[in-house]
Amino acid sequence: MAAEINEKFFKEIFIDAGLCGVALGLSLNQINAANEIIMINNGGIAEQVVGQLLRTINPPYIEPALYYWFRHEKGSSAEIDYVIQYGSKVVPVEVKAGSTGSLKSLHLFMEMKRSSIAVRINSDLPSKTNVKVKGQSGNNVDYLLISIPFYLIGQMYRLLDFFC
Repeated sequence: MAAEINEKFFKEIFIDAGLCGVALGLSLNQINAANEIIMINNGGIAEQVVGQLLRTINPPYIEPALYYWFRHEKGSSAEIDYVIQYGSKVVPVEVKAGSTGSLKSLHLFMEMKRSSIAVRINSDLPSKTNVKVKGQSGNNVDYLLISIPFYLIGQMYRLLDFFC
């Protein structure tokens, strides 16, 4: 997966979500007042928490590494929060702060990379959805979307085994 790394772009992951909150300028009052703590700062905390947990789900003898995908073209930029390896497959992981959200970047990634499995981390129940959409090029894009709630991130590989 490191073959496509562009050193100009990187995603910074804090060692602790509290440090991330301080860097984002969040106060305890803001966090306590939020209806859904994950909704703070458009999901910045959610991405940090997921990134921290993804670095810990592999066995200890595997060096922790996180990748993400970024496409910057005039009028058409897109980003996938994380990209992981599952067996021989490259699997995009999209983090959504609430239970819903647009998946335009995910659809584009799936079209460009011709991947068959994607993961969405959100605050909804676990689910499996067969997604069929028209891509930007007009071609059909079909893939399996596995939705995993935040509290089950540590079981992601087991859930992928179960759903796939």
